[in-house]
Amino acid sequence: MKSNLAVLSSDQKSIDFIKKNKLSNKLNLFANSSRNTEVAQAFCESHKFNKYYGSYEDLINDKEVDFILNFLPSGIKFEYIYLCLKNNIKIITDYPIISSSNDLDYFKELVDSKLINNLFLINEINFKKLYEESINQNTITYTKNFQYSNDLKNSLVTKDVLFDLCPDLFYLIYMYRSEKISIFIEDISIDKITNKISNIKCEIKINEQLNIKIMLKSNSFNTVSVIKSKEGIFETNKTLYNSKDLNSFVNSKNSFENLSIFTYYPYKLFQEVLYE
Repeated sequence: MKSNLAVLSSDQKSIDFIKKNKLSNKLNLFANSSRNTEVAQAFCESHKFNKYYGSYEDLINDKEVDFILNFLPSGIKFEYIYLCLKNNIKIITDYPIISSSNDLDYFKELVDSKLINNLFLINEINFKKLYEESINQNTITYTKNFQYSNDLKNSLVTKDVLFDLCPDLFYLIYMYRSEKISIFIEDISIDKITNKISNIKCEIKINEQLNIKIMLKSNSFNTVSVIKSKEGIFETNKTLYNSKDLNSFVNSKNSFENLSIFTYYPYKLFQEVLYE
């Protein structure tokens, strides 16, 4: 018997992910939700879900839901991840999981209770690549210039260039967590309205053997950087690097050890350095 899949965001991204990964072959399209009941109803009818909810909370409280796809905005995503896991619902979500230091204690609770193993983090940018390249390096220069489309120029929707957009860097830090790690902030700009980092230049030293020079800029900073070994524009890759793990996750009745835990330690480390 197929397990039941529900989606929190009744949007095109959710349905595209379901179709791309053929989740309807493995799971029943059971329910969807939206804060707008009319939107939820239209989505339900268009994509042949069994039912819909005009509230995220009502969907989460449905005892027949086994899996939830959560592509909510980063500002509210973790709240619903937490509620789902506490209700013994398995979660499929995208990066970032947390976006506020207020989430850290609750995240640790999920880790300590092993509920975090019921959270599957999709990997569309190959989190592990930077770490794998670092193993035989003494110095890495990690620089990205994050560009936004015209409809994202309002500072209220601008993403944090460090916490929202650098999972590969966070994965690298996590993999060296048993080593001596020092972070030195050289320059930083924080949006006065959203309190998000729009520009940062810093350096990470690991055991005095690996030196990572980091420069991240939003498009509000128009300076042209010198070509570096890790320079590039941030784009979401269409490849799902952990597609086999996703299949194992949706077909398994047991808890699943996923990459999601790697976000906790580096996020906490940077928070301590930035706001000490």
